[in-house]
Amino acid sequence: MNSGWTKTLSADVFKDSLVVECIGAVDEANSFIGLAKVFASKEDVRAILKEIQKKLFRICEEFAMGRKITEKELEWINSEIKKLENEVPKMKSFVILEKDPATAFLSVARAIVRRAERRAFTLYRNGLVSQNSVEWLNRLSHLLYLLTLREGEEFEEVHF
Repeated sequence: MNSGWTKTLSADVFKDSLVVECIGAVDEANSFIGLAKVFASKEDVRAILKEIQKKLFRICEEFAMGRKITEKELEWINSEIKKLENEVPKMKSFVILEKDPATAFLSVARAIVRRAERRAFTLYRNGLVSQNSVEWLNRLSHLLYLLTLREGEEFEEVHF
């Protein structure tokens, strides 16, 4: 196989294709989520992060094989967000989120998920992935933010 090619489950594609780039960004985010899980002090945060890791493989399955994300899968993430929004305090100003390894890794994962979402949106505009997968990644960045707040509890506010 030519070193400029890689194999998805559905086809040979160039390694620099947008599909591979998007899958790579999701994989990077998954790695940082795993790091955050290892360092998280709260059991509920670790449990949600583990479930997110499993679901990210499902997202990559759509990108690589075309099996679309369902409404039920969107419901799961929206449900987790709703629960956490009721548990964590609402921030009234900008805060520095990175205060320990777990919150720092969550912050990096959130930034990478946002990059993956941008790549996925381009795939969506070109008819290659579903709107649900883009929305799922969008909601994931918010869920990771809420998990950071849950894990860290108190943060330094930034005032201008």
